[in-house]
Amino acid sequence: MIAYLRGVCQAIGEEAVVVDVRGVGYLVSVSERDRAQHSVGGDTELLVHTEVREDAIALFGFLNAADRDMFRALTGVPGVGPKAALALLSALEPAALAAAIQGEKLSELTKAKGIGKRTAETIVVKLRDRLPVVAALPGSAAVTAPVVGSPLAADLLSALLNLGYRPQAAESAAATALADPANSRFDLALRAALALLRRPAS
Repeated sequence: MIAYLRGVCQAIGEEAVVVDVRGVGYLVSVSERDRAQHSVGGDTELLVHTEVREDAIALFGFLNAADRDMFRALTGVPGVGPKAALALLSALEPAALAAAIQGEKLSELTKAKGIGKRTAETIVVKLRDRLPVVAALPGSAAVTAPVVGSPLAADLLSALLNLGYRPQAAESAAATALADPANSRFDLALRAALALLRRPAS
């Protein structure tokens, strides 16, 4: 499964970008917000959600863990597919989506292309008490503060939590990994944190 891509933006389409990773082009569907941050020929890093289908392997890319985790939560709602989830993330940032869901603000959700009132109601019912950690509103039970005030720290902590590690252990490993200047990239920091978590207890 592809979880992360780092390369050069080779092309930008209406719903996706092509990321050239050492001569291999990956077609990655992205939200309108994320697509606007790309430029042809520019470097890009994307967290990736991979879906294996009967006729294809589909990749969905995100500039941060908050968008990716909200995408996964949304696609877990009956009747909400990847296209609808990206439409919601195009219309609203994760924090705003969380606010709309927790506040049962259907009018905010229906601003997204293709999202009707019935679908919005289903999203609220299914997710208002099950929001992703990094997208939850401040003060809610789901919030976990990043170990360091940076996007890299938030992404790293989210990845460790999604892999099933306990918050305290994940925060400790993330803090230790990020304390080393050599782990300035997400892939390096994740590798270092996982090595710490897998180390036998003394």
